[in-house]
Amino acid sequence: MTSTEVLRLEGLRKVHGDDDNRVVALQDVSLRLARGTFTAVMGPSGSGKSTLLQCAAGLDRPTAGRVFVDGREMTGTESELTVFRREHIGFVFQQFNLLPSLTVLQNVTLPLRLAGRRPDEARAAEILRGVGLGDRLGHRPPQLSGGQQQRTAIARALVAEPSVVFADEPTGALDTRSAREVLKLLQQAVRAHGRTIVMVTHDPVAAAYADAVLFLADGRIVGRMADPTADAVAERLTHLGDDVVRAGE
Repeated sequence: MTSTEVLRLEGLRKVHGDDDNRVVALQDVSLRLARGTFTAVMGPSGSGKSTLLQCAAGLDRPTAGRVFVDGREMTGTESELTVFRREHIGFVFQQFNLLPSLTVLQNVTLPLRLAGRRPDEARAAEILRGVGLGDRLGHRPPQLSGGQQQRTAIARALVAEPSVVFADEPTGALDTRSAREVLKLLQQAVRAHGRTIVMVTHDPVAAAYADAVLFLADGRIVGRMADPTADAVAERLTHLGDDVVRAGE
């Protein structure tokens, strides 16, 4: 384990169902990601993208294999895993998952309260100013646009200073302009603040904001692209079937 390595997956395998209705969602997936990197995960529907994210984030247990975050293996009871996630992992989902009865500031500090930590509201307000919501601290989610709600969710994910942030289709519910703003914020979290982000997306334009793209097919990593462009990613996606054949040879 190097000091810059923040996420390591070793031989992840995930099987759903029993012998009569068995689906292998992940097959021997291994990878290492360094601190301060932005990685997109892409592949066709059913390729294992969401399963990979859920297992890597400790939201689901792999059938086999191990997950390490900051050098610590994610094992233990559900309550122990919950504590670990609160301390080390941030989440951004397609659905914003904000509580409508709480203000923007209260939503952002909620994870700290749930973890039994006294929220630093000045720090939370600073993060919200950084995502362009300094004048919305007292607003509630129904008073915000979709893009503003997702920016609130990003601030919530960052407030505990997690080792890694997992983003599952974070721009899927947004218009083009709001999506671009959200992706730039994720880039900024990586480049200016050294966060590590793993983003599942189906959109080549979104993937182009990442430092690298991992391609999944049939539960396997079948390719990697550094410094992606939208056109190059789209072209690669059309040839994933060929990659699967080669991976199985």
